[in-house]
Amino acid sequence: MKTWELVTKCVLTLATFLWICWGAQVFGQDVPFVAGPGSLVKVGPGSGGLVLADVNCDGHLDLITQHLLYRNVAVQLGDGKGNFVPAHKSPMNLDYEPAAIAVADVNNDAILDLGIASRDSDKEYVHIYLGNDPVGFIEVVGSPFAVSASAEFYKPSLRLVDVNEDGKLDIVTANGRRNTLEIALGDGRGGFSTGPVLKLSGQGQYSFALGDVDGDGRVDIVTASTGGLDLGPGSVGIRRGNGQGTFEEATPSPAVSGSRMKTLADVNGDQRLDVVLSQEGRSHLSVLLNEDHGLFKAAPGSPVDVGLEAYAVAVTDVNRDNKADLLAATVNSRERPFDSRIAVLLGDGGGRFVAASASPFRAGAGAYNLTVGDVNEDGKVDVAASSFEGETVTLLFGR
Repeated sequence: MKTWELVTKCVLTLATFLWICWGAQVFGQDVPFVAGPGSLVKVGPGSGGLVLADVNCDGHLDLITQHLLYRNVAVQLGDGKGNFVPAHKSPMNLDYEPAAIAVADVNNDAILDLGIASRDSDKEYVHIYLGNDPVGFIEVVGSPFAVSASAEFYKPSLRLVDVNEDGKLDIVTANGRRNTLEIALGDGRGGFSTGPVLKLSGQGQYSFALGDVDGDGRVDIVTASTGGLDLGPGSVGIRRGNGQGTFEEATPSPAVSGSRMKTLADVNGDQRLDVVLSQEGRSHLSVLLNEDHGLFKAAPGSPVDVGLEAYAVAVTDVNRDNKADLLAATVNSRERPFDSRIAVLLGDGGGRFVAASASPFRAGAGAYNLTVGDVNEDGKVDVAASSFEGETVTLLFGR
């Protein structure tokens, strides 16, 4: 081989090696999260669901937390620098155990309102509180709205979304122990009336997410059923929305038994919503890519191990490489205090994920929920995680 050919080959080999190393370094780099000053926000004992949203219209994200056993919802006002202080009349003391919470503008006044699901021995309800800063949230006339019969030992879930395209937010709620999903139609003033009841396919326990999975511009419902030893395998089903508040069932796809719906998000940049599932009793997340029109297949490398069982998942770009990453609130619920960590998985833009070398990040005991947002307004994603066995919310700041 001639000298110049040998030199050229060596240069190309070195360049290829450096390119591969650089790509691996970028894909697997440490996630720039820090737990700095203000990283523990005292919200009261037993926090569960949590939301970051601007509830007092000052341009800064505030923190709303649900406290099931202590029968209250707490509101902490943010200053845009990562600091939070209790709002006036916070916490909101309730005469029922608050289950899921949701924040949205249900009466179209440009102020965020609060929905809280609950149950008693007979029925399940959704309570609606209208935002009215600085007074706080005020329960609307006619609330609570009964949505279904009660299912013992299981709390209802809640979403606020416009399912019939009339410009008014509706209630979508379900109880994972029964195979139905209930809809209450909004009047745009904070009132709701009984809507359709959807019967779900599959066996076991049920979970759901909302989004346009078939690309027709209308809200669809994606459900997961766990299956079980005596019930057969789990499944993922799609109910295609027609924009009128009713949904047509599509053929369900098989899923690993024990699968629970966590989120819908575009994880591979093809402008189609994909499915992220957790697996009950296991430390795996399954990622199903949307091939088109709501047909799903397993992503490369799926399922991915997150170390402990995942109870909540968020999809966002944490390292600013324009590729979707996964954040999972994971808990070891077999040992007390419940060891909790935030697992961070970096995406390659094609639906494959690997754990960041700095992952996982510690959170308060019993961190079954997380949410994301830029709480200190520096243009970087921050994470807030609950603590069912503590009194604080853990903040991880993007750096």
